[in-house]
Amino acid sequence: MRKPVSLFVFTLGLSAASAELNRTIDAIAARKLVEEALVALGECPSSSISDWQYYWAPEFYTFQAWCGNTESTPIVPYYLAVNPWNGEVWDAMACTRITSPAIENEQKAIWKKSRLPSGAREPLHDKSPASCAIILQQRHEKKRTSRPLH
Repeated sequence: MRKPVSLFVFTLGLSAASAELNRTIDAIAARKLVEEALVALGECPSSSISDWQYYWAPEFYTFQAWCGNTESTPIVPYYLAVNPWNGEVWDAMACTRITSPAIENEQKAIWKKSRLPSGAREPLHDKSPASCAIILQQRHEKKRTSRPLH
């Protein structure tokens, strides 16, 4: 009985380790992209940024940032997820991509450095934090059904 459990744990560990090895950016690069995203959102990049465990997107780097806290600005939380293969930054709660010229330049460098085949670009671009896949599908369906007929 002990052998199958050990094999399962070994296999699970091996698959988790291989997923980690396939990432094209590290946590430091992901944090830099989050700082750029905060600038794109009109926030200060030196805000309090920390790791955030988002269980529905374990393959993404996920962060929480607390911005504001001046007399005229309340504290605003941001929950951001970074795709570890292409550097796309997501607002994990709104399920929207955050981009700017600075982020796009970083993403071009990431892509060039990754040496991934060009055919991988679209599937990686389509990858979103897990809970966003459902929301994005619903948005797509709503757009498709709300178009006027000519």
